[in-house]
Amino acid sequence: MASSLRLTLVIAALCAGNAAIADTVERTVPADARGEVEIINTSGDVQVRGWDRAEVQIHADLDDETEKLDVQSSQGRTTINVIRRGRSSSGSSDLIVEVPRDSTLLVKTVSADQTISDVRGVQRLQAVSGSISTRVWGEEITVRTISGDVIVAGHGTTSRTAVNTVSGDVNLSDVSGELNVETVTGDMQIRMPTLSRGRIQTTNGNLNLHAMLSADARLEAEAINGDLSFMFKQPVNVEFDVETFNGEIDNCFGPKSVRTREFAPGNALRFKEGNGSARVRVKTLNGGVEICK
Repeated sequence: MASSLRLTLVIAALCAGNAAIADTVERTVPADARGEVEIINTSGDVQVRGWDRAEVQIHADLDDETEKLDVQSSQGRTTINVIRRGRSSSGSSDLIVEVPRDSTLLVKTVSADQTISDVRGVQRLQAVSGSISTRVWGEEITVRTISGDVIVAGHGTTSRTAVNTVSGDVNLSDVSGELNVETVTGDMQIRMPTLSRGRIQTTNGNLNLHAMLSADARLEAEAINGDLSFMFKQPVNVEFDVETFNGEIDNCFGPKSVRTREFAPGNALRFKEGNGSARVRVKTLNGGVEICK
């Protein structure tokens, strides 16, 4: 009886191990050096690396809930799709994908993290229940997450960066140019060598922005529940317009805020620093504002 039980347990353990990773697949297909690569994986991590070959190489660890790995490449477009059986959300199929360095990259994942490195083309990344970490080199990037953090590191080159998160923090460093960030329940840490155009909105989140404003920069920031902190590198030539309904305004440049209502909450601060060629507009409902240099 005991021997039979032990044998049963060993067989069960082996089956469980096989279920975790049912198959390892290696695929290589030709690709345009500046083509488009789309990756779809509904359960499993995705790592993408840029290289100098005109081909896409995939290493896939597929679980037993995966029906197949579908790879297509034609007319400058490569698609990689992990097709699962039914609607099962159990298990995980992980991908490591090498793509031409200058590819346009589109990645969609569910219950998976994305890690992108050395891809220098346009990036459009989406994740549900997963984080996204990437580096950019000057091309446009769009990132959307639900229940996932976003980390974007740049090289100081000018680009357009758009980030939208629901229940996720945002960390941007060394990205320059135009910025559009929207968060619901997520804090933002942003460092920009140069900011030319910016729009930042948060429902429940704090902002910490360090930036050099270009001569004609335009920045708008709004928060419903959250503190907004701005640190501007000198020289600062800005016309400021700041309003809070229920929050204090701390200004290192000198001028003090004034009450907008005698018997109700509300503060406002309007002043010009330097020649005032740039414009900064800030509004908060429940949250303070700090402006410093």
